[in-house]
Amino acid sequence: MKLTKLILLCVVVLSMGFFVSCDQTEEVQTIMFGDASWDSVQVHNRITGFIIENGIGGYKVDYTPGDTLPIANGLTQGDINVFMESWHSNWPEVYAKGIADGTIVDLGKNLPDAPQGWYIPRYLVEGDDAQAPGLKSIADLAQYANLFPDPEDRNKGIIYGGVAGWSQMIYSEELFNTNGLEDSFNLAIAGSGAALAGTMVGAYEKKEPWIGYYWEPTAVLGKLDMIRLAGTEYEAAKVNILVSNDMLEMAPEVVAFLKNYTTTVADNNEFLAMMDSEGWDSQQAAQWFLKNKEDVWTQWVSPEVAEKVKAAL
Repeated sequence: MKLTKLILLCVVVLSMGFFVSCDQTEEVQTIMFGDASWDSVQVHNRITGFIIENGIGGYKVDYTPGDTLPIANGLTQGDINVFMESWHSNWPEVYAKGIADGTIVDLGKNLPDAPQGWYIPRYLVEGDDAQAPGLKSIADLAQYANLFPDPEDRNKGIIYGGVAGWSQMIYSEELFNTNGLEDSFNLAIAGSGAALAGTMVGAYEKKEPWIGYYWEPTAVLGKLDMIRLAGTEYEAAKVNILVSNDMLEMAPEVVAFLKNYTTTVADNNEFLAMMDSEGWDSQQAAQWFLKNKEDVWTQWVSPEVAEKVKAAL
């Protein structure tokens, strides 16, 4: 946690008519959030940041961009103070070590266990126009490789395994290798979450086949009728709130607030869908949530803090 010095200048009027200037230095602690590359965690960061700065008070917040493992390592080193969506079942070894040595503190669930895996469009396997009605599971996938042509290698199909830097790629690679797909498919890695979503949406709009990693809750899967291919289901992700251990002493009231912080998949789907349809950034989505979901977030804080947040809005 960083300290920011605020210099306050004052002028004192003495009874004799003299003016005396003075400097007062106040140290304000800055709480650093891990700003991972997907939308929901960025919205949670800004919901939390607004409540901390305007409701709890006494702290500044800042956001450090990065992907899962760099943020996790930042937590263990104290460079990152809060990670609002851990998804730590995707990086169990680092998580277990951080918990065991006390550098990471788990404050509990942000939202219920989240589904993830390889998804395909429902129209691909169901309905009168289904191109692959026999595609029931990953065991059937090799025989349908021609439906998913790799634009850079027409001899093979393409599976979008995930995003560079995301720890879930380990599981996509394991699925790919253990099911012997290397002879019929290439495993692609997208440069960002937006790029990955773009491949899915682009194929869906053309009613073309697509297969790749995705997760819920997301705005994309809230809008598109996609289904997980049997045999590709990851273990349901644990989406918890993690903090660095120095938070316990340096910001105990913030830790108490974060222990109460919890949302549902429906909450997330709603603000993500609004964010997508309105073209909002994460700050605008956070403001919408705070203005429209008082029944949710006021349960996390005291009435006094809630009133300050409402006044700031």
